[in-house]
Order: sequence, then structure tokens, then C-alpha cells
Amino acid sequence: MRKKSILAAAAALILAAPLAACGNRSGAETTAAAASAASASTAAAEPIVAPDAVTADTDTSNRELEASEYDSFYHMTAAVYRKYLTLPNYKGIAVTVDRSSENVSDDTVEETIQSMLQDSAESVDVTADGVTQSGDTITLDYQGLRDGVAFDGGTATDQTYTIGSGKFISDLDTGLIGLKANVQTDIPCTFPDDYSSSDLAGKSVIFRVTVKSITRKDVPALTDEWVQKNAANYNYTQETTADQFRQAVKEELVSQKVASNDSTKFKNILATIADGVTLDAYPQKEVTSLTNTMVNNVKTQYQNYGASSGYTSFDAYLQGMYGMEDEAAFTEYAGTYAKNYLMTKMLVTEIADAEDIHVTEEEINDLGDSLASYYGYDGYDTIINSLGREMNCEVGYEYLYGKVEEIVNSAAVETTTNG
Repeated sequence: MRKKSILAAAAALILAAPLAACGNRSGAETTAAAASAASASTAAAEPIVAPDAVTADTDTSNRELEASEYDSFYHMTAAVYRKYLTLPNYKGIAVTVDRSSENVSDDTVEETIQSMLQDSAESVDVTADGVTQSGDTITLDYQGLRDGVAFDGGTATDQTYTIGSGKFISDLDTGLIGLKANVQTDIPCTFPDDYSSSDLAGKSVIFRVTVKSITRKDVPALTDEWVQKNAANYNYTQETTADQFRQAVKEELVSQKVASNDSTKFKNILATIADGVTLDAYPQKEVTSLTNTMVNNVKTQYQNYGASSGYTSFDAYLQGMYGMEDEAAFTEYAGTYAKNYLMTKMLVTEIADAEDIHVTEEEINDLGDSLASYYGYDGYDTIINSLGREMNCEVGYEYLYGKVEEIVNSAAVETTTNG
């Protein structure tokens, strides 16, 4: 739980592509950031030159480098970006922020705690004396009958099912409540009108069901003992009583909402700053690298999943999954988005450079270790070994992003609303 707030500034890393997306940027931004890092594997390795020696053609694409080299690399890219834009005023920007979500209710706190309690629940076999209820996991045999005749796809043996999961049609899901084990029961059901099989859509049937086992989660209560035994699993290490834990959970929920609102605030400020920028061109090598990588990433998706999803061509895959007419249309979109992403990156980099922010090897490694913990890696070294040293560019940039967010937000003129 606390890991997410630790990583509030590190939302759109290359990690999001192979692992999972999280944090405070949109899915499109995540795609662009992932492409940015991935582009390093195909970009030509150029030396890091001094800021006063760059040209407009110096490649600003991410590349393989050591964490200790990132600070010099980012200052070099800032010098290149200055050849394309002049940084406008970025302090004292007026912005309106709705902070009503920071008023976390007691009900929300209890729902969060209840989810943790359910995570720690032990499964108990209640087959002998129990009656099924929502949330139980059962094994069952069933046979679907239409006009007394079994229909295709309606029969299964030793099927495992969690009642209330919604994976069965609604009538069957509901009808499984209140049953005893080893008793055959007929459950009248009607398939939804929009059911995928036209032969069954809207039809009335009987499911002949026998529940064979019932397993139920024994959810514990929130007690001092539970806190002492389990709180550390959720990164609450100082709390020893239920009251302390409840208060800490509320503070953490508020902190997450504040971080989310601050992120939105920063994005809105960046949009205002960008409106004041005149940009006739972009660093073309980085645009090309980003665009090609985004297209190649989607081609890899198609190669891995297209056939199993029923697509017979890359264009068909683009049409079905992305709403794009063909590869040319997607490439055009990727190029446009690469430029939009680069506008944000250029502004963040220029502000960081203007504020004389420096990024140390230790700061990259610390943030990298936090990411490793969040994504289940043994450590940042494991990420580097898996994804390559271009990760140092992405983690370094995310560190800059967080620092710039703090500076710009603090200097803004905020008008706060509450809904």
C-alpha cells in the first residue's frame, strides 16, 4: 500500500511495458515513456558531450549508460532542447485544484482495512455442515438442459467456482447460494438477450447442479494481535494497536489523494506552460526513435497475441485493438504522440536544468530499488540485468520529474475547491 506513494513520481517507466503500469501518468504517456527507454536499445551509441559542444542534431534518445553518467547526459539533452525552445516563465502559474477527494471518510478507511483482513483470511472447509453463500469457493458438477436435453457447452465436472464472481450467468450465480453439498439441485436460468451464443441468448434452461465441496474464507477481525502479526506486510511498521493502525491507514489514504491531486495540478501547470511555447521543430532523432519503437512494440504484440485473438493481419489488429485504419495511420499517430510526449520531457528537463538540479548515482539506485520492491524484483540490479542500462535514463528522468513537480507546484498560485 505504501509502496504506491513512494513511487508517486515514478509512474511511467519502461517497467510499465513489460510488468505493469502504475502511478500518476496516463496510459498514452506510459506507452511513450516505455518507447523512450526501449529506443535506447536501437539508438546509435553516441558519446555524452559537454553542453557547450552540442548541436541541434545531437542525439537526445535514451541510451545505455551507468547511473553515475545520467547527470551529465541530462544536462547535455537540456542544452540540445534549448536549441528548439525557449523556456517561458514556470513560476507563479495560476491553477485551480479540486481537493475534495482528500476528505477521506471513515467508511473508506474501513473498506480498505477490510480488504487487508480478507487478504489474510484463512480458507476453511465447510463442506460437511455448510450451506453455500456468496464469496464461497466451491467445486461442482453441472449440466445445462434445454427442454430436457443437454446443450453444447453446458456440462462440466469438478468445476471450481467462486460464488458472486459473476463468471457464470447471473441466474446461475445467484442460484448457487443456499445449497448443501452432495445434493442435486435444479436451478432455473434465463440467458441474457445479448449472450454470445445466439442459440442460447434469451432462452430459458435448467442447470442441474451438485455441489461437491465448499471452502470459505475465515476473515479475522482487526485486533491488536492482528496488527502486530500482519501490519508490516502492508509496510506499516510502527503501529502496534488497532487504533494506531486505523489512523495510519487513514493518513496514508489522504497522502495518496494529495499526491494524486498534486500530480494533476502539475500536469495542468505544464499544459499552461506549453501553451506559451513556440516550437517549430523537435529533436528529430528522438522523435524517430520513439515513433519506430512504439510501432515495433505493437508489432510485437500482434506477433505474440494477434493470431490467438483472431486477427489475420497487422492492419486488422490495428483496426480492432487501436481503432487505426492501417499501419500508416498508426505510425502517424505514434509520431504525433512522440512529439506531445517530448514537449513534456523537454519542459521538465529545461526546468530541472534551470534550477540546477543534479541527479546522483545513489538517488537513481534508491529510486530503482523502490521500483524493484514494487514490481517484485530482488533489487534494482536485477532490473538492470533484465531490461538494460537504459533504465538509468528512465529512472533518472523520473527523479527529475518528481523534483520539478515539487518546485513548480510550490511556486504556483493555487485556488482550492472542494467539489
